[in-house]
Amino acid sequence: MISRLRPVLLAGLPRSSPGTAVPIHGETLHQLCLTEGLLELLDFTRHGSAADPLACMWLASLRWYKLLHGSFPLNAPQPPQQLVDHGLTVLKGAGALHILPGTADASLRGLASGDMAYPSSPAQPQETADAVLIRILPIGLVPYIEDQMRRSWAEQAVALTHGHPNVGETAQQLVTAVHRLAAGEHSDTADLLDRMSSPTAEIIAAQLSAAKTGQLPDPEADLPVSDLLSVVVEDLADRWETVTAPR
Repeated sequence: MISRLRPVLLAGLPRSSPGTAVPIHGETLHQLCLTEGLLELLDFTRHGSAADPLACMWLASLRWYKLLHGSFPLNAPQPPQQLVDHGLTVLKGAGALHILPGTADASLRGLASGDMAYPSSPAQPQETADAVLIRILPIGLVPYIEDQMRRSWAEQAVALTHGHPNVGETAQQLVTAVHRLAAGEHSDTADLLDRMSSPTAEIIAAQLSAAKTGQLPDPEADLPVSDLLSVVVEDLADRWETVTAPR
């Protein structure tokens, strides 16, 4: 389970010709920032400190907002940079990342108020854009928690930006499926993927396959995963494995 994060995150990265700007989905970057937020939460817990999962995920999303928008939402807290959003900010500033147009719009709108939303009072109650599902996928790889808690975290993460109940329910089913695949259990994901639009379905399908097999991307592929992005992901995965290792 713990070792599956690395191949899953790498499977979600785009491939590009060396030396060119990487065209990347906005929610793929959000996924990396949210994973950093989960890591922060798990590290607090490992050291015996109480932490609010929703608050950790919200602060991670605010850091993602700043990464794309250049500043935090008005009236929102301004959490300090973590290693992932720092690395991504450097790549973006150097022109090494190209955010695919429109792929972050719904979540940026959902965070723009600067207020933390809850499942009981979600941001954008009618928002159905399914790209939000990309960012919640790593919740399925969190070890040592029960499925009910895992589904609750997925619901909370979605509610930060999207409020339509269909999206929240699909998110909960997705994190359960990810966990089962990573644990070597059977999970039929065809129906889940059929409900998703493109390119969400393609990105998540690749990551579900990696959760199941644990295989890393083929280095001999025609277009490789960006070396610069890989460095950010490898560091995140290393720290994840350290924090979640059995004690």
